Amino acid sequence: MENAKIESGRAEFALAEVKRVLAAAAKEDEYKAYCKKFPSIVMTNGLAAAFAFAMEKKGTWCHIYDHSEKWLKELKLMDSNNNLMDYTCGLSTAEYRVVTKEIIALFSWIRRFASGSSKG
Repeated sequence: MENAKIESGRAEFALAEVKRVLAAAAKEDEYKAYCKKFPSIVMTNGLAAAFAFAMEKKGTWCHIYDHSEKWLKELKLMDSNNNLMDYTCGLSTAEYRVVTKEIIALFSWIRRFASGSSKG
């Protein structure tokens, strides 16, 4: 039951975030493409490197970074006073794996909602 509750919360959060971004974003196609790419960037380069990439790129990539930070704070995995890079770089190996799996699971939902959404 707990797993279903987490999955439901993840989906609810993802939908709200996608709606929020698409309502305000001028670059809808770019956002959708980045949401689709992000899990593979995480798996190829590691979580910290993927977050650093998103942070460095700015623009539409900031939404990816923000989704991740907000979700980890909502789950109370991350202290609300921390920033995502400090938090990620301070994780133990076991914690890093858990957070990586969580972010990939979150972006599975975000990717689905973003690709199925349209402002028009």
